[in-house]
Amino acid sequence: MSSEQPATAPMVDDKALPYHSQIHIETARPNETTFSTREYMYKRFLPAILTIFALLTIFRSTFVSNHHYTPGCGQTLHSEIIKEMERPKVELESHGMSRCPDFKDCLRELILPTMEKVNDRVNFTLSYIGRIDHKSDAVTCMHGPAECLGNIIELCAAKIYPDPKIYLGFTNCLTSDYHNIPQRDFVEGCAMEHGIDFQKLNSCISDEGEGIDLLRASVLRSQQNNVTKSCTIRLAGKVRCIRDGGKWYDCPGGSSVDALVKEINALYEAQEA
Repeated sequence: MSSEQPATAPMVDDKALPYHSQIHIETARPNETTFSTREYMYKRFLPAILTIFALLTIFRSTFVSNHHYTPGCGQTLHSEIIKEMERPKVELESHGMSRCPDFKDCLRELILPTMEKVNDRVNFTLSYIGRIDHKSDAVTCMHGPAECLGNIIELCAAKIYPDPKIYLGFTNCLTSDYHNIPQRDFVEGCAMEHGIDFQKLNSCISDEGEGIDLLRASVLRSQQNNVTKSCTIRLAGKVRCIRDGGKWYDCPGGSSVDALVKEINALYEAQEA
């Protein structure tokens, strides 16, 4: 998705951040439809529980498979573990927009399944795309203030809970129904599903919090790396793949999870501890 900014798009700055004033009061809802408890459980909690269980299982199996125990070789095993821990991780970064369907597909189709396989070998960064008015420091987002706020919410989650298993799960929950970002009930539901303290999150995104500064720094990072498409994946400082307009392109080696995992493993093994 292109990051071209509509001429009439509003801007978000420190004094005009909409979420702080609304999050403690009532936020507008798209409709007043209510769901039964069973429907809500199937729609929200059951998929979340299954996702968390799968992530934990895969992460544990990945760790075990990379650290085999051989009786009588305790010292060797210890040395290998220390060497593995000291080995530099591979830089992997995803640049997107919280209310962008391509960002949703990017997370689900490539980032999350890749991280499930190589989480222990990757230093992952979640960055966002927008524009900064260098005269006022106001941040502009392609899909308006709601998207700027969504970006801030996801950046705050990553700041407070730096474990990718937590903040990526939360971000994926939000992008699953990105049209509802940043409605309070929706954000609270995703926070509860992924063990995120909503009050800590709210403190970060409030006028007095650091959320707007996190957004500025993130947008500036994307600009400095000449990233304009949501979603752009960079590996080891280079563009690895782009998801835009519902299609993958500029993906040397392919856009499959296996291809990306293979490349990450090769880069990781090539580095000396």
